[in-house]
Amino acid sequence: MNSKKNNVIISKSWLGRICRLADIIFATSMTMLLLAIDLPRVEDIHSNKELIKGFSDQLPILGIFLSTFVLLAVYWLKHTATTRLMKGADATYMWTDLFMLAFVALLPFSNSLATAFPEYYIAQAAYCINVFLIGSTAFFAWRHASKNDHLLKEHIDKDIADKISSDSWMEPCIALFSLCLGYFFVEYTQLPFILVPILYGLSIKWMEKRKKAR
Repeated sequence: MNSKKNNVIISKSWLGRICRLADIIFATSMTMLLLAIDLPRVEDIHSNKELIKGFSDQLPILGIFLSTFVLLAVYWLKHTATTRLMKGADATYMWTDLFMLAFVALLPFSNSLATAFPEYYIAQAAYCINVFLIGSTAFFAWRHASKNDHLLKEHIDKDIADKISSDSWMEPCIALFSLCLGYFFVEYTQLPFILVPILYGLSIKWMEKRKKAR
């Protein structure tokens, strides 16, 4: 169903399609993260001890996998939460969201690069920049949707809209911090991303208290 407002087409079907596409891309990207994990070669294993050592060598890669999986999960949850507040999408929102999804689709490659070359800053920087681009494009998509309630079903309080906007910068800010930290201590580049689920959980608690206060 299409409606015109200031010569801008707002389509509910567009929003439904971009949400379905987002679900597919997020699910595919989260699954493709597993490609960075390598099983020990059969010819290199001759005892239980060697097998345990082979698995233990994969622990840093598993750590990055779990961190990236949770990161994508948080991005997906935020995308789901914001689109549920919307009545439809216009061309600007569609293109902005598509760029965001392009960077989501690229993250498995950045993850593989970071796990294959953990000691190289360029590989870690590519991962951080990828995370930054996902969050920043998600921010611009939401700002476009929420400005003057342009694409929203109903008016929401300005402080809640601003809180959603500021939360959009949580992961990009962590990525920038990791980028700087990795320049001096490349082995700790991935460490700050542990904060993502913690800060997201605190943000959800704040939103719940805000709703109860209303």
